[in-house]
Amino acid sequence: MHHTMKDPTHLHNGTQGGKILSCIERSYWTGTQFRATRRNPVRVHVEQQQRLRQLLETTRVRSSYYREKYRHIDPGCTNLVEFPVMTKAEMMSHFDQVVTDPAVTRSGVEHFIEDIRNVKEAFLGKYTVSHTSGSQGQPTLIVQNQLGLDLLFAFQMTRGNYGHHGGLLGFIEAMQRIRQPARLAVIINQQGFFPSAWIWQHLPEYMRVYMQFLFVPASDPDLVKKINEFSPNVLSATPATMDLLSLKTDQFRLPKLRQVVTWSETLTSAARRRITEAFRVPLMDNYASGECMFLTNGCPSATGAHVNADWAILEVVDENYQPVVPGRLGNKVLLTNLANTVQPFIRYEIGDRLIMATEPCGCGNRMPRIEKIVGRVADFFWVRTSTGYRPLTAYPFQHAFDYRREVREWQAEQVERNTIVVRLEPIPGAVPDLVAAQKRLEERLALTGLRQDLEIRLETVTRLATDVYTSKFRRMISRVGIPQDLDQPLREVAEDFASEECALHDSARVPA
Repeated sequence: MHHTMKDPTHLHNGTQGGKILSCIERSYWTGTQFRATRRNPVRVHVEQQQRLRQLLETTRVRSSYYREKYRHIDPGCTNLVEFPVMTKAEMMSHFDQVVTDPAVTRSGVEHFIEDIRNVKEAFLGKYTVSHTSGSQGQPTLIVQNQLGLDLLFAFQMTRGNYGHHGGLLGFIEAMQRIRQPARLAVIINQQGFFPSAWIWQHLPEYMRVYMQFLFVPASDPDLVKKINEFSPNVLSATPATMDLLSLKTDQFRLPKLRQVVTWSETLTSAARRRITEAFRVPLMDNYASGECMFLTNGCPSATGAHVNADWAILEVVDENYQPVVPGRLGNKVLLTNLANTVQPFIRYEIGDRLIMATEPCGCGNRMPRIEKIVGRVADFFWVRTSTGYRPLTAYPFQHAFDYRREVREWQAEQVERNTIVVRLEPIPGAVPDLVAAQKRLEERLALTGLRQDLEIRLETVTRLATDVYTSKFRRMISRVGIPQDLDQPLREVAEDFASEECALHDSARVPA
């Protein structure tokens, strides 16, 4: 008998026999999430299709936009290739009609995220909201129910936990965490409603019994000291940040470290080698998006990550949206999140290019494995300071401008080593407040410790175009590249994470 989709948030209200019984129930539910990784894929597919059917039924009833979009499709059909694709632009243009709760509106969400103090609060008292960075041309507002968060943290505790055991041993391990919680150190590059920063603000209350956290900015001058004092079991950061930290392992004292976890950017083979050689523990590289944070968990014994196919569907397709077989590089992917019923993402287009593995994985996880991800490079500028060169990522710019409702898009260009020109494209009919925008950017740059080293100029343009060679939108463009006198270890990291587009066509995009 298969499990059907059941929202575990009934465990949150504390009425299920008191805290002790509730904790046991939650431990059991969390532990059961490991089972699917060892099941016969045919059985997982049946479970997946049950959830897909329920999602489609709910969406048709509660979303006026999807109901109209699917009007020519048989109500009983669950063959996704029969359903049209949903794009970011389409999602945002019809946001109020896409969502299934009429109380959720685009203007309401935008107003909510304008106030950074709301980052720990629930929208309308029951939903969590975030927005993507817009790295592919347009930010997306995301509204999630509690189930998605429950799955994310449960998967991290089980499927993403190196050495975790299923069954009774897994349950015992979860209960032992009450006495000795896992210690997770997260190095964050940004604050606010970006998924990678926001998600940790909404850890389900019952999960705090099992896990203790340290959140430390990558720019913190005492980063190494704070991590050493915390002594984590798990160290988590973006690949570029983790790669830079691997150059400082002689300063780290981490006797309890069991694994490192990377996310958000592409982990290159060279970076994987440097990180694993430096920290000498398994590396789990997670692939996800703000639209489905629990999409995968990294594999401890092979490159890539396993798709949590019981709760998500990932279709690798070509430029004409036709399926691409495992072993071949796709042009884009289509995501279906089976847990989010308030803002359904069904065949939602994401511009990442993937290769799915063709052989069973040696780690024992029978879920589909992403073998390689092409894209999601880490673009950063190298800035000269009194103590040497330091990298400046896109995060301060994102946090400064992605909140401004009058700004449709932005682009930063490093015209000289310490001079950056920022161009803002307003939404039609709007006029950006350049003074307020510059003040916000300077506040974010001050947090990185680089404000005093930079000359920043802001200007408004009518339109920012995509790259004429790649048809992709690039927010970070450097005209000066990697410093010739950069220390060799840092140069290896910089060259490894440099964007292919930057190397080939640095002069391609100009404001129209």
